[in-house]
Amino acid sequence: MTEPDDGLLYLSREAALAAGLTPAEGIAAIERVFAAHHEGRVTVGPKARVPVAEGHFFQAMPGMVDSPAYAGMKWFSVVPENPARGLPNVSGLIVLADVATGQTAAIVHAVEVTALRTAAMTAAAAKRLAPRDAETAAFIGCGAQARSHAAYLREIRPGLRRAALLGRGKESRDTFARHLRDTGWEVRIATDGDDVLKDARIAVSTVPEYPGWRAFLDARLLMPGAFAAAVDLGRSWMPEGRGAFDLVATDDAEQSRALVDDGKLKAPREFDADLAALASGAHPGRRKTDERVLFVFAGHVLGDLAVAAAIYRRALAKGLGIRLPR
Repeated sequence: MTEPDDGLLYLSREAALAAGLTPAEGIAAIERVFAAHHEGRVTVGPKARVPVAEGHFFQAMPGMVDSPAYAGMKWFSVVPENPARGLPNVSGLIVLADVATGQTAAIVHAVEVTALRTAAMTAAAAKRLAPRDAETAAFIGCGAQARSHAAYLREIRPGLRRAALLGRGKESRDTFARHLRDTGWEVRIATDGDDVLKDARIAVSTVPEYPGWRAFLDARLLMPGAFAAAVDLGRSWMPEGRGAFDLVATDDAEQSRALVDDGKLKAPREFDADLAALASGAHPGRRKTDERVLFVFAGHVLGDLAVAAAIYRRALAKGLGIRLPR
């Protein structure tokens, strides 16, 4: 597809969603970029953070992907007080520039990209690490991330049909439950952390941090062979239960070790595999049917750029977005 040269394209959240990226396309984009990462064909630049107050900051994450070739940056903010104002606690934009010309091609609202790339990363890992016959999933946290994870996990494990839900907000939990039922899931509302893990072969924790936070999920209660995705930096999982996991994977081992050292990622410092090794085939994935597996990760700019580029290409084909002069 020829890139238009009459300005850059702005994709709002609605336009990014209307692009209609499918779970299969999102997962494929993640697999391609992390396989390229393993082979040294992509670039990750240093992050820059502007702190404002505890838990309140701005951050820039640059990088370059190779297929298609875009350099870009995710710029986002985290403001813990925003939900009380009726605003999202995380917001941001992703900028894509053509590598060959250096021209800015697109600015994409980051919320939809973040939800889809995170679910696609989990699904790419689960494709290689989750039990193939999984029918029951636990969702701890019932917001946008839970919704995208339900769709993406079902793409790679179509046998999933039962869900246990645990969420602090009744409105978001009930909305998520209705969505799941509308898409063919059997739904059970769990009473606590122990109850939600009962019978789950796949567990996804997406709980945002809040004042008075305490870990409440015990991995020792997971069924043998279960797969857990700690989308919330592992903070929901009790440290004393981590030894129950036989294999621990992450998105990028080097990045994650630094985050463990900084106390931001709640995980062992050494990882058995990362997404680059899994996607490239350098790591074989699940070794035994009864081993419990943890995929704990913070997200990665390569995932943001790969999914944003896929959404941008779809939006071009559909004539979506607002053309802005450079």
